[in-house]
Amino acid sequence: MSLIRHCIIDTNTNIVVNIIDYGTEQTGIPPGLEEHLLCVKSDTGEIGGTYEDGVITNPPQPEPILLGAV
Repeated sequence: MSLIRHCIIDTNTNIVVNIIDYGTEQTGIPPGLEEHLLCVKSDTGEIGGTYEDGVITNPPQPEPILLGAV
């Protein structure tokens, strides 16, 4: 059985706060979680992303740190 990746969104802030894999596609309030959370299927969403109008926008990637640069 293949798991389906979902983003858990805090509807107070519209921020992705967790990623959970379920055996079936989930929508709405995740089972057993608080009512201000929303479950949205997403293959690419990341924690810290924003959710607006049904679209998850991931946070920018951090700048790479160059070690030993002079």
